[in-house]
Amino acid sequence: MASNTEVSRTFSVTAFSLSIQLADDQGLVLMTTVAMPVFSKQNETRSKGILLGVVGTDVPVKELLKTIPKYKLGIHGYAFAITNNGYILTHPELRPLYEEGKKRRKPNYSSVDLSEVEWEDRDDVLRNAMVNRKTGKFSMEKRVLVMTNDYYYTDIKGTPFSLGVALSRGHGKYFFRGNVTIEEGLHDLEHPDVSLADEWSYCNTDLHPEHRHLSQLEAIKLYLKGKEPLLQCDKELIQEVLFDAVVSAPIEAYWTSLALNKSENSDKGVEVAFLGTRTGLSRINLFVGAEQLTNQDFLKAGDKENIFNADHFPLWYRRAAEQIPGSFVYSIPFSTGTVNKSNVVTASTSIQLLDERKSPVVAGVPDLSTCFFAKHTDHIGSIQGGNLKM
Repeated sequence: MASNTEVSRTFSVTAFSLSIQLADDQGLVLMTTVAMPVFSKQNETRSKGILLGVVGTDVPVKELLKTIPKYKLGIHGYAFAITNNGYILTHPELRPLYEEGKKRRKPNYSSVDLSEVEWEDRDDVLRNAMVNRKTGKFSMEKRVLVMTNDYYYTDIKGTPFSLGVALSRGHGKYFFRGNVTIEEGLHDLEHPDVSLADEWSYCNTDLHPEHRHLSQLEAIKLYLKGKEPLLQCDKELIQEVLFDAVVSAPIEAYWTSLALNKSENSDKGVEVAFLGTRTGLSRINLFVGAEQLTNQDFLKAGDKENIFNADHFPLWYRRAAEQIPGSFVYSIPFSTGTVNKSNVVTASTSIQLLDERKSPVVAGVPDLSTCFFAKHTDHIGSIQGGNLKM
């Protein structure tokens, strides 16, 4: 049997726990605590394995997710990690709180087994392979929407963790790239209605203290202007962001014309139009004042289901991308009926490539339920360029 000293040299992490802790600037966040023993290395005591103490650190799980290139995984793709006991370190279906943004924790949230969120047709093939730190591939169907997921998994060297990636067949297989100049891209990124996924890592702003106050959009602008040579950014992702910014820019003129002619528009009740792309870029246009929005939380940081997160695309994006080309998806908040608020119907549709009928972009409009039968399609414009059409 290996001695304690040998074990500490074999694994850089010998113990871990998962907990919800209060971070000064982020509220409650999911943390993983990793620790290892420290033994004396003096020649006269080395063979005795004298324990000097234990060293450990807390790491926010969301920081680990920043290393995952979400834009490469497709609309329904995701990454997850488990421990050598089969417990989840991170997974999109791990919901440790009874209600998002609240403080009430679920019992045993730190010991949720992979088999509780990945229901397999066969007996724990995926779970057992990952617990045994194997590298391989496994496929199974997912419901309620019928699709087939391909799972790729391997161990993470020097840790008790194993990493898995789930890719849905037919999603993330195709992507397109366009050549636009930095000047063009910067011009369109400067528009006030443009935003990027805050939890995605376009640039690493953690390496140098002077960059930590920057948003991802601010970091990209400085990087492209050459003002921060120490910034490390994902060149491929940024090039695709620039392309999306340029190609989607013409829709601003259409939305502006709608706003100017709103008094003549027979479709009442439309409050905001929005567009999202595979690179995490969003455009949002208000047709009413911000204080007049029926749903004040929609597309805000606290509205986790409807914004680009580290582990999933927005719900309206995923729903629209699965439907028949040209069709709209209408949805209402899950809490409708339990809270005394005016109901809002969100309509979204995918933007199709003219030839291959693929869906790289999704757009939508939220509409008051009292105006639900208005003609939503008149609020979606055309993008002339990049071979896209709405």
